[in-house]
Amino acid sequence: MLKFLRRTQLDLPMLWMLLWSPVLWRSDLKVFDAVDEDLFHGPTIEIFAAALPSPDLSDYPSATTPLYHLVMAPASWLTHHHIPSLRVLNLLISGLALWVVVRALTAWGSPKLGLLGGLLVGVSPYFVGPAVRLSTDNAALLTVFAALLASHPRTAQSPTRVGVWMTAAVWIRQVHAWLLAPMALASLREPARRKAWLLTGAVAASTLLPIFWLWGGATPPSFAKGHKTSMNIDVLIMSLGILGLYACFFAPWIVRLLRTRTALWQGLGVTLGSVTLLALHSMPWQHDPNKWGGALWSLSARFPELLGVSLVFWTTVPLGALAILAFARHPDRRYGAFLSVVSCAFIAANMLSARAYQKYTEPMLLFLLVSFLCEQPDIGKRAWLLPTLLCLLLAGVSLLRFMF
Repeated sequence: MLKFLRRTQLDLPMLWMLLWSPVLWRSDLKVFDAVDEDLFHGPTIEIFAAALPSPDLSDYPSATTPLYHLVMAPASWLTHHHIPSLRVLNLLISGLALWVVVRALTAWGSPKLGLLGGLLVGVSPYFVGPAVRLSTDNAALLTVFAALLASHPRTAQSPTRVGVWMTAAVWIRQVHAWLLAPMALASLREPARRKAWLLTGAVAASTLLPIFWLWGGATPPSFAKGHKTSMNIDVLIMSLGILGLYACFFAPWIVRLLRTRTALWQGLGVTLGSVTLLALHSMPWQHDPNKWGGALWSLSARFPELLGVSLVFWTTVPLGALAILAFARHPDRRYGAFLSVVSCAFIAANMLSARAYQKYTEPMLLFLLVSFLCEQPDIGKRAWLLPTLLCLLLAGVSLLRFMF
């Protein structure tokens, strides 16, 4: 059994790519990522391919930084912009991201956790969608997962390596500048290399300055009016709601860490803060794909509202906040600090978006929930039934959505 689990580091991503490869040739799959492919990423790749070796980066039909499109452009030129061929390359990039997920969770915890994390992330419809259609999402996650693996207290590597991954991340999607947070945390953990961590992080973030200067802002000029410069509270509510919904499947581990008197008082404070947020910020359901999107948002339409917020969020948002509190109270204090800082920084960075989309946060939140199980004492076999059930539910949704 142990030998089988160890083989999953390579076998699972390969089997996953084989499973979803038939979807690459479907022309009738009108998922959200197909819209992004048609309107944004496909045209940008084609424009860059036509302008090789020196494409114009001053403006193009995508709101993200250009590294993904630059990597895909030579393949587009070689294949005469044959979309299925480009999707194969995109699927390979997604498979590599999944391989890093399995490798990281195996190194932090065990091969069993590597398998669980690989399955959960891999069957999420919000990971499969960007894998089978051209998208920057999973390419960015590949670099983010690699940066987290290299900055984690158990597998910390050189600041330079983390800086390289962070540079790649912000040049695929500028929102991932939040990776400065785990680098700053690493500098506190390692006083001997504090200056190296901080300087490397600053250099990685500063690589965005030339293209921001070229654009005159944080996005290409064509998208300047469609993105917020202030924090979007809708994204905070959506992210905590998603985390809270999936945290229910990890309840045995979360409840165990919140049963002490101190944790109960902290939990009460976190819950009151969450309820206050919902009372002050109304988010009535609307069908507006330019602002909200995802399964949780669709589900919230089926429930009544209280103070302009669906009862779905009144339930899941406090649970999401309690999950982050449980992250911070992880038995390994260094690990707890890493998880809570990463989760808060990730959600805060996504709040800069004008769009509260589930696809932007779900794969990362699932990864963090499985990471939370690493280095925890055994809790019994029954507790594993809930994450296994979640795997089956998400797999069923993805199979129905993409295969039928």
